[in-house]
Amino acid sequence: MKVKIGKKEYNVEVAETEAQKLQGLQGRDSLGSDEGMLFIYEKPQDVAFWMTDTKIPLDIIFIDEDQEVISVAKGEPMSEDLMEETDVQYVLELNQDSGVKEGDEVYFEEDDD
Repeated sequence: MKVKIGKKEYNVEVAETEAQKLQGLQGRDSLGSDEGMLFIYEKPQDVAFWMTDTKIPLDIIFIDEDQEVISVAKGEPMSEDLMEETDVQYVLELNQDSGVKEGDEVYFEEDDD
């Protein structure tokens, strides 16, 4: 799936199942500059993310049902600190310092394959 935010476009993996959501980007050594992972929830809800077993510094981007960025948390590698947000429909993980900020509009595009 492609995600567009401002002038940037990312190719993201989608974490759909509970197992995929629990795994996230844990155990990976790197993430391409235009890559990320998108977590999709059926309805807006309170979510919590942590960086246990995640080696890559990440921006954890919380997005509401209107596809607007609620907040961006800095995920530090191997941290067990929880990053929490309310009324979240999507979470996007990108490399840290992505430039995404609160209030940005997010656009999702299905791949053509």
